[in-house]
Amino acid sequence: MVIANTRKMTTKKAARAARVKVTYALLACLASAPAAAVNLLEAYRLALNMDPAFQSARFDRAAGDEYEALGRANLLPNVGINYTHSSNTADRTITQSNGNRQTDNLQYDTRIASLSLRQPLLNLDAWQRYKGGKAQSKLSEAQFAVRAQDLITRLTTSYLEALLAEDQLRLAIAQRDAYDENQRGNQRLLDMGVGTRTEMLETKARFELARAEVVEAQNNVIKKRNALAIIIGRDPDPLNDLADGLPELPLEHATLEEWESIARSDNPEILAQRYSVEYGRTETERFRAGHYPRVDLVASHSRNTSDSLFAFNQQSTINSVGIQMSVPLYSGGSVNAQTRQAAARLAAGQADLDATSLKVLLEVRTQFQLVSSSRIRMTAMAQAEQSAAEAVEATKKSVTGGQRVNLDILMALQQLFKTRRDLSEARHGYLLAYLRLKAAAGRLTEEDLVKLSVWFKSADS
Repeated sequence: MVIANTRKMTTKKAARAARVKVTYALLACLASAPAAAVNLLEAYRLALNMDPAFQSARFDRAAGDEYEALGRANLLPNVGINYTHSSNTADRTITQSNGNRQTDNLQYDTRIASLSLRQPLLNLDAWQRYKGGKAQSKLSEAQFAVRAQDLITRLTTSYLEALLAEDQLRLAIAQRDAYDENQRGNQRLLDMGVGTRTEMLETKARFELARAEVVEAQNNVIKKRNALAIIIGRDPDPLNDLADGLPELPLEHATLEEWESIARSDNPEILAQRYSVEYGRTETERFRAGHYPRVDLVASHSRNTSDSLFAFNQQSTINSVGIQMSVPLYSGGSVNAQTRQAAARLAAGQADLDATSLKVLLEVRTQFQLVSSSRIRMTAMAQAEQSAAEAVEATKKSVTGGQRVNLDILMALQQLFKTRRDLSEARHGYLLAYLRLKAAAGRLTEEDLVKLSVWFKSADS
């Protein structure tokens, strides 16, 4: 029986040693910093060329840039060349003066070549199409600015989430190892006849739970790194972790009112909705223009050979210049219906603009408060971590002196690692709140990533 128990314990130790080796191998991979390590700025520049969503945004902008040219085309001349060549067969009957009829069978070729030009002189529909094209091009630019800022926030969020997942894995492993060390200490006390089986069971339960948390943390690391890999188009390799200390990014404007004012004028979502409303207004006017006359300058030059039976074997050259006017009278009520429809869509667009403005201002307020509160929370969490670490050491001494019990150590350890996790989340949350505030105000650029990069450890540190 003793031999069986000894073998069972040996098997458990071997299995535990294997798990420890696997875990620390993953940590070693995460902690190593070869030359291929990707820092935040490098990840952003990779994402500029590799992120599928941003590549789609680039092509959408390129397509949207053409709207102005398409609108302008309605105001410019239309020039065309036409050429017709046909073979004809005709019977021509001529009644002569004496009453006799003469029938001729004619075979001839017709050639008609013409050059025509049409230049709008008065065309309110074309003018509104031009204005609408300009509004659509500006809308496309604003939408691209939204997606460009979105790339920065998505990339930074994914990068920080991957770092946070790695940080949480380290804490989970440290917590598991702390419980394991406490478990071995309880075993020694039990072997000496001092400890109790209840203490062993308490620590073992915490240790098994910590083991499960390590596995969950490992899976989360893989998940977050895969999400980052999709954005940058490659495996992210080891990431640069946040430097020690509490990051601080001073804001260019101190009051919420200043940030709200900037957001109203610069936020690309608001600008995009304004251009959408502007386009809706031009559409309303364009349909209303269906009631107005249209005046065009029309010019043509044509050369004809046998263009009809009466011009058989004749050549002619015709040049013409003139003014053509068309006046719409009635089109079944479609003009009025289209105008009312466009007016309703314009009103809906204005309501969407109000909703977008409210949403953006709410985001500005939320992120402004988060920037302020996150800084306070980081300071509080740092102090709490120090106190929790001191509490663990004091509890261990109290247990040795018989004043506290094993469960108190377990509770103190749990509080310590919870505080460390909260501090890690607060540091990452502060940086994200800063970026999201800049994005909500429409001021987020690559320069902000440069400011952020100061708070990351270099690859060789």
